[in-house]
Amino acid sequence: MNHDIAQTLADAQQKFTAGQYVDAAVLLHGILSIDPNHNEALEALGYVAAKQGDYARAADYAMRAAQPASTNPQQLHFAAHICQLAARHTDAVALYERVFASYPDHAESLHGVAMSLVATGNHERALQYLARLAQRYPQSAEVHYNRGTLLGQMERYDEELAAYRQAIALKPNFVRAYVNLGVALRDLHRFDAALQQFKKAISIDANDAGARTNRAQTNLLLGEFEHGWREYEWRWLDGTMSHGLPDATLWTGKQTLAGKTVLVHGEQGFGDTVQFIRFVGRLSAMGARVVVRVQDALLPLLRDYPGAAEVIGDTAPLPAFDYHIPMLSLAFALKVREADLRVESPYLQVDSQWLAQWADVFAQDDTRPRVGIVWSGSRTHLNDHNRSIPLAQCMSLFDANVQFVSLVKDVREGDRALVDELMTRGVLRDVSGRLNTFAETAALIAQLDLVITVDTAVAHLAGALGKPVWIALPFTPDWRWQLKRDDSPWYQYMRLFRQSKRNDWSDVIKNLRSALDQLN
Repeated sequence: MNHDIAQTLADAQQKFTAGQYVDAAVLLHGILSIDPNHNEALEALGYVAAKQGDYARAADYAMRAAQPASTNPQQLHFAAHICQLAARHTDAVALYERVFASYPDHAESLHGVAMSLVATGNHERALQYLARLAQRYPQSAEVHYNRGTLLGQMERYDEELAAYRQAIALKPNFVRAYVNLGVALRDLHRFDAALQQFKKAISIDANDAGARTNRAQTNLLLGEFEHGWREYEWRWLDGTMSHGLPDATLWTGKQTLAGKTVLVHGEQGFGDTVQFIRFVGRLSAMGARVVVRVQDALLPLLRDYPGAAEVIGDTAPLPAFDYHIPMLSLAFALKVREADLRVESPYLQVDSQWLAQWADVFAQDDTRPRVGIVWSGSRTHLNDHNRSIPLAQCMSLFDANVQFVSLVKDVREGDRALVDELMTRGVLRDVSGRLNTFAETAALIAQLDLVITVDTAVAHLAGALGKPVWIALPFTPDWRWQLKRDDSPWYQYMRLFRQSKRNDWSDVIKNLRSALDQLN
């Protein structure tokens, strides 16, 4: 029987090497039908599932294979790595720590356990492992680079800068370290130094999209639009986005549009689409027939947008077109400057049929200002930890003499009890269960006097509807809000409330409350 199993394992290995993963799995399952805990078969099935991209199943097999105390370190490391790919980081940490019992300084495992600890939010332990790795391998530039990334997440900014500089000292052509150093300096508002780092990265690799896009965003933040828009086109080459349309038909602003059909397609977030759709009319004024493709969730709101011959959702079949252009590339192709940003407000309209559903939200005899509020956005947003505010820090706002309604669709677990408290006190109306579409949200905003929000799509929606909107911004905001100004060239009735100190919302909340008190 052992001979038969050994031969079956060899046959499965042959199938696996030939890329015949289904056949390999059939053979391996045959072994498990004889011996359900066969270590080698379980591990091999983990490899097969991983090759097929099914990391959850691969992790199950790898964990079963790693159960015996006698499991060798190589198997443990494989199982830990697969658990990481399956986002089972607690299991990965436990497996890596078993590796250390035999090999305390195993470099890949030290790095792996640190990354899983970061994923679980255990930054201090992760830093201890990276420090151990740096002590064992002091000449590794990658180790210092990873330490820098973690130190930045831990808000230990001087140490973050030092770690990146150490990485660069060890590896002078380390492009990613220059880019990260530049980003860290930008976030500290040391803009000249940041731009120098991006320039150095580009001098090493002129085609590094990360350096190019970060330099673009820095220039846009500083109001340097000509350079910023041009270099922002590198965002399509940094590996994070793809529009899937041919470059040969990309409209760059140079081709004549008279009599041509141009497909303008949305990209990135909902707010980006609402913000940049303002430029569509310029294409129709140049003689183009403009078809706009937007996210399906925005279609009911934007379906009849002026200047567009047709607006379709992003799951609809693509129509025939002569040229296409991503939504945020319009600014580059049209050579937009600050004076061109503001449009006639409002540039979005709400269908009257949507208004009536909100008639019950406010008491008709209450003449206090109606204020919509958004203290947190999508929790999956890459910059959410900087832009969203815990509701507990906003509580003083709700003592103002206004009528508040929450425009937060996804109320977080940590905020739920306070929302309930504010509702019980009668100072906040929570309509999150009724905010099903952007059209419905727009209809509610249309009946408000003011919107207070963090940097979310609601800010753009309110601005496009011509409503007064106040945005709470982090110390280093998204590039579109620029610096050292309390207004925005994008929206006529917008006020910006900025952190004066990094990660500290106290001044913002204080200034918002003061501004609210002046409404009455």
